Amino acid sequence: MTEPCVVSSFFSEPKTNKHSSTIAEDFLFYIDELNQQLDDFKTPASVQCVYNPTKYARECFETYVKKYCNTKKRIMYFGMNPGPWGMSQTGVPFGEISSVRDWLGIKGSVGKPPLEIKSRPVNGFDCKRTEVSGKRFWGLFKNLCGEPNNFFESSFVYNYLPEQWMKNNGCNLTPGDFKVIYMPHPSPRAVNNNNWDDKALHCLKQNNLLHFYQGFA
Repeated sequence: MTEPCVVSSFFSEPKTNKHSSTIAEDFLFYIDELNQQLDDFKTPASVQCVYNPTKYARECFETYVKKYCNTKKRIMYFGMNPGPWGMSQTGVPFGEISSVRDWLGIKGSVGKPPLEIKSRPVNGFDCKRTEVSGKRFWGLFKNLCGEPNNFFESSFVYNYLPEQWMKNNGCNLTPGDFKVIYMPHPSPRAVNNNNWDDKALHCLKQNNLLHFYQGFA
């Protein structure tokens, strides 16, 4: 029986960060690089507040990475972004408090985001709310694996985006909440695509985007 391929290139390719010596340190290095880029990123107008628990819950987040992201993995689980009663409280993906504290064995100090929404307070491990998705996720693998190390021997869990984006009322904004516009592909191989310029301009006009590209001549 052949060994399964390592799905994530992060764990299979040679390390590119010469300043660290472990996989966990590499991972933290890349997260910090991503956070620097996110600091300069202009969020959509509908985003009124941003929580980044990899910053204000750094102690718990680093503990999670150093404890469980220290070997090559074959499987990566990705959430979309931190949930208000999970990772935003504990710094751990799908970070339902009892699962993080009692099964993963992680607890630490949690600070506050620069701007906090009243309906989404960050109380760390004192939070009284339960993240159902985290309880389900970690509960499944607790039943299957027994001990956390049995799960993390092959797998790791993280989010595509380390930030929680919210409206003023605290409602979570995910990629599915943003408008996606489809412009015809400019490839000459696309069917009925001889007048691509006209179709592209129509798309820009129809979606009120053309003005962003005018008035420069």
